[in-house]
Amino acid sequence: MNTKTTFTIGEGFSSLDEKLVEYIDDVNANGESMNDVMKKVVSDFWTHGNAYVEIVLGAGYINLYHQDATTARVHKGKKKILFHPDWANVRTSEEKIKSIETYPNFQKEGKIKRAVVHFSDYESTYFFYGLPDYVAALDHIKIANQIGKYNLTRFKNGFMPSAIIELGADMSEDEAQQFIDEAREKLTGENNNSKMLFIAKNGEEAASNVQVIQDTSDGSFMELQTITNDNIISAHRWNPSLSGIQVAGSLGNNQQILTIYDIVMSTVIREPQQMILRELKKILKREGGYKVSDLHIINKPPVTMLGAINPTEYISLQEGRKIFHLPELTEEEMEQLLQEKNKVKDGTDNSDTSN
Repeated sequence: MNTKTTFTIGEGFSSLDEKLVEYIDDVNANGESMNDVMKKVVSDFWTHGNAYVEIVLGAGYINLYHQDATTARVHKGKKKILFHPDWANVRTSEEKIKSIETYPNFQKEGKIKRAVVHFSDYESTYFFYGLPDYVAALDHIKIANQIGKYNLTRFKNGFMPSAIIELGADMSEDEAQQFIDEAREKLTGENNNSKMLFIAKNGEEAASNVQVIQDTSDGSFMELQTITNDNIISAHRWNPSLSGIQVAGSLGNNQQILTIYDIVMSTVIREPQQMILRELKKILKREGGYKVSDLHIINKPPVTMLGAINPTEYISLQEGRKIFHLPELTEEEMEQLLQEKNKVKDGTDNSDTSN
C-alpha cells in the first residue's frame, strides 16, 4: 500500500501557472503543501477505500486539510460527514461529534465556510462507503498474521533439547516440580535450544538411556506462506517486482520493470489519480478562481533507462576525464591510449586511430 501511495503521488502536483504553483506549496494554516495533504489522502484511500479532504473558505483564501478516514462516518442522508475520535465509545462522548457538509454544500461558522470531499471507489451494494482493493484477501492477511504469531510462539516456547538422558534415581514430588520448572526455563526461549535434558526416574535400576534428537525443521507453513503472499499481492492487483520482492525465474531488468510499471499505472493507479485531480480542479477553479487546466501529477517510474546508455557514445575521452577530475591528455598520449583501446577491442594491433 505504501508503494501504491508513492506511485499515485509520484513527484507531486505541478502546473505552469505561477499563482497556482505558489498555492500548491502552501495549502493550509499548518504550512502543508498540496503534496503533503494529498499523500495522506491517497494513503487513506488505498488503506480504507475511503478518504476525506476538508475545504475551509475564508476572506480571500482556500485551505485544504486531510481528515483521518478512521474518524469519519457518512450521515444517513449522505449530505454530511460526521467526525469523532473514538466511534467505539461515541455514546459516552457524543458532544465530540463534528458534523460538516459534503461538498459542494458549505456550512458557515462565523466568517468561514467548511465542506468535506469524500473520495471513494464504487462497489456494488455499498451505498455509503467504498472498499479497498485487498478486501478479497482479508482471510489471507489473517493467515499471514497467524503464521507469524505461530512461528514467534514456537521460538519462545519451543522445547528443543539435543538429547534426553534418563538416569535411575529417586525424586520427590517437590523435586520433580522444581525439575520441570528449571527445564522449562533452561530449554525454552532464545539461546536455549540444543541443550541436554537429564531425567531421573524413580525405582529404575536399568542402565542409563540416551536419546539423541535430530532437529531438521526449517520453519513451519512455508508453502502456505508463499500461497498467502501470492493471493494478497493478486488482490491488490499489484506486481511483486514493483515492491522489491524477488520473483523466481524473472531477471528483473530495467526494461521489464518499466513495462510492469506501465501496466500498473494504466490498470491501478491512473483511475484514482484522475478522480483526485478532477475534484481538485473543480474546487480550485470554482472556489479559488485558479487556472487549473494544466494541473497534473508528475509520475515517477521506479527505474530509468540511464543504465542502458553507453556514455562513450555521447562524450569524448577528454570530457570523460574532466568528469572524473583527471588531467587532460596531450595529443601523443591520446593517440597511444586509442591504440591500446583498439588492441583490447579487436585483439589485434590496429595502428589506425582516425576513428
